[in-house]
Amino acid sequence: MRQRLLTDGRRAVVTSLRQGRAATLLVIAALLVSTVGDEVAMVALALRGADRTGLTSVVSAQMLAGLVPGIALGGPIGRIVDRFRADAVLGVTLALECLIAAVAAAVADGAVLLVATMLLLGALGAVAQTCVMALVPRLFPDSDAQLRVNSLMESVRNAGYIVGPLLVGLLTARGGTGLALAVDAGTFAFALPAVPVISRWLVTAARDRTRTAGASDAPDAPDSPDAATDEAVTDGPRTPGRTAGGLRVGLALLWAGAQRRTTLATIVVTVAATSVVNVLLPFFADEIPGGTAVYGVLLATWSMGLVLGPFALRGRLGRRPTAVVAVGAAAVVGLSYLVTGAYPVVPLMLAAFLCGGMANAVQNVALRTHVMADCPPDVRGRVGAAYGATLQSSVAVGFALAGLVAADWARWGILAGGSVAFLAGSIGWLRTRAVVPSPAPAEDVPVSTGQASEAGTP
Repeated sequence: MRQRLLTDGRRAVVTSLRQGRAATLLVIAALLVSTVGDEVAMVALALRGADRTGLTSVVSAQMLAGLVPGIALGGPIGRIVDRFRADAVLGVTLALECLIAAVAAAVADGAVLLVATMLLLGALGAVAQTCVMALVPRLFPDSDAQLRVNSLMESVRNAGYIVGPLLVGLLTARGGTGLALAVDAGTFAFALPAVPVISRWLVTAARDRTRTAGASDAPDAPDSPDAATDEAVTDGPRTPGRTAGGLRVGLALLWAGAQRRTTLATIVVTVAATSVVNVLLPFFADEIPGGTAVYGVLLATWSMGLVLGPFALRGRLGRRPTAVVAVGAAAVVGLSYLVTGAYPVVPLMLAAFLCGGMANAVQNVALRTHVMADCPPDVRGRVGAAYGATLQSSVAVGFALAGLVAADWARWGILAGGSVAFLAGSIGWLRTRAVVPSPAPAEDVPVSTGQASEAGTP
């Protein structure tokens, strides 16, 4: 009987792996298409705002409207993802994005409708990102697998950021922004079939865990598909306080532990400093050889680095603690901007931007994996929303600070922002390496992070 149970367990694991690979490919494809959709929506709506109103203030308001929901609605978003099935929330979110993009293609002409559309899409995008952060640890419990999946998703997402604007240009040239937004609606519709695949994958994972537990009296499957899905999604029974506290609880858990606080504090400072640089770079374009043409090449080089960067985590770098990798990468991003401001020579700037883009992607993957690794299952939504709100707030602070710098001082502002990011990242790297995580049972410690005991339970 025991031999039969072991054989069934091995067969279930093999089947799960095969289904997991197929599901991963579909989910990654859906992510690429939906990311392209996000970029198409943002660029197409900005172009329509500029064309229909002729006001820079409207376009500025649209950009802010896409950023603000992730900050202001972090609490409600986290509670929604924790209270309901994350796969179901993701499906509803994609369907709403599809509907809003389709309606916008037909009726969004005035300033109010354009800003409102961007606001709604920004809120739904924040919900989708939180769902993904909550689902990845449930689909891939092993920390090494999480790092690989996060790396792949980062490359795919960044590839979407490149393809999206190019697609908008082609579509707008042929059929205007209305055609671009209609295609945008189609991208979200294309991503929807990935949701039932995720749901079935969660059911299979729950069933396989039951089989491999070795309990001879355990049923082969839950009483109903809904029960299996709920078990897989929640990773355990629901607790009475799973939706209490909202953003406050998410932030408290996000910043729990000495190493977590050091890591996040470093990232907050570096993101704010480099956001200042991002605003000032267009004004610096007039001072570099080649002007705006070279500036465009620099942006494309950074984007190429964003796509290539996650592949660096497949080697020795991927076996280092993710907190150390994240803050070290943040220091490299700051150094790339520092070199750009200090030595505006085209070959050197191209090399700096390629390295900076790769480090930017590595930072994103390592930090996201670090946050996922030890997050209690019943608060992943709130922690994910708090994570997004923290980073977006840092970006907003950097944008605001950049407004205090005169255009003629753009180069000095870039040097200052790069220096602050490099110093903060370097200090954070030294401090993070010095923090020793508290011990935890061997089976609970993520291999790639070593930080399973950092965050407490609610």
